[in-house]
Amino acid sequence: MELSREKSHSNIRTQILSDIQNDILVNRKIGEKLPSESEYAKHYQVARSTIQKVLKDLTSMQLIERVQGKGTFVKSNKPVINIINYKGFSDYAYEMGSEPITKEIKKEVINDGKELYLQRLRGISISEKKYWLTLDETIISLEKYPGLESYDFEKNSLYEVLRKKYQSNPTTAQLTSSAVLSTSEEANLLEVDKNIPLLEIKGEILDEKGGLLEKVTVIYGPNANFELIVGI
Repeated sequence: MELSREKSHSNIRTQILSDIQNDILVNRKIGEKLPSESEYAKHYQVARSTIQKVLKDLTSMQLIERVQGKGTFVKSNKPVINIINYKGFSDYAYEMGSEPITKEIKKEVINDGKELYLQRLRGISISEKKYWLTLDETIISLEKYPGLESYDFEKNSLYEVLRKKYQSNPTTAQLTSSAVLSTSEEANLLEVDKNIPLLEIKGEILDEKGGLLEKVTVIYGPNANFELIVGI
């Protein structure tokens, strides 16, 4: 892989993360031993410390496991989404070195034209293969965000549109989580078996002024981990 050296160190790290992740998901088997830190550093022509950070990221994503004295091994060859508190899907996908993809299932103006209902399938694309990870439902005010219904949300990130067009930034999430059994529709869209347990996150996203930005319901597929970080 030829890295873009014009980019910052953090972006070079993201490029390497994406490349190794793609290799694991497309070419590797569970339990297979991966190259050493030194071999990766030589291959990508970067410092060993950069590779150590990348491998730490992949460990957090539960794609690899590191065994002291033995090496690094593939733990999973399916993408895993780690939910740390809550953030926009596109932002998270870019951070993990993947290309976010969206399939718009339903878009409808409701409540006498006052609100927009969106149902979207969210995932990542790796080497032209699509992995669907979440099924999102959004209800958002058209009185507060007029014209929002005209956007194609398969091509545009909702949060990016809100930031750039309406100068509205999502800052706080008030959410509840629960285990649910997948319905026939959810199982079909997420490509999983019917009636398996899934994680549902439901609640409200607030803007920087504390106003309601959107109401959300997100169903996470089986390759999701929920990590809640709070102050005590």
